[in-house]
Amino acid sequence: MDQQPGPVQQSSPPNLTNPRFTLELEFVSSLANPYYLSHLAVTYPNLLGISKSGDEGETSNESSDPEAKAFAAYLAYLYSYWKTPEYAQFLTHPGATLRALRLLQEETFRRDIIRPQVIEALAGTGVDEQGAQDTQEGEGEQKQNKEEDAQDAQENTESKT
Repeated sequence: MDQQPGPVQQSSPPNLTNPRFTLELEFVSSLANPYYLSHLAVTYPNLLGISKSGDEGETSNESSDPEAKAFAAYLAYLYSYWKTPEYAQFLTHPGATLRALRLLQEETFRRDIIRPQVIEALAGTGVDEQGAQDTQEGEGEQKQNKEEDAQDAQENTESKT
């Protein structure tokens, strides 16, 4: 039988003895740390669709960068199953992890994550005037996203009990 190429699906239920599961658990758990996101953006800008020229305002065309496209698809794959209670129960910080995975679905976030103001806002350590202005512009969307994160975390907590 011919199989269509696409994202690989997790074939078995989550199991801590499965090496792939534990590797992906470690990776998605790391995404809860804004400073790790910054590290990814600085060290591997091509994966996030950030221009290698160093100009924060420019982005490379994701359709022309197969690595960025593949990484975006991988992040979508991870988010698709880690947001389910079956998998989320294994997350140490489900709210922060799912928020990061959800934000990483957005091309603009992947592009902007290289900016220190974005990292500081995620870390909750304060932002400068420009970061505050950027935050105010997306305040309505962020409020909705926080409500979704809280709902996801509550559903995950309820599924554990």
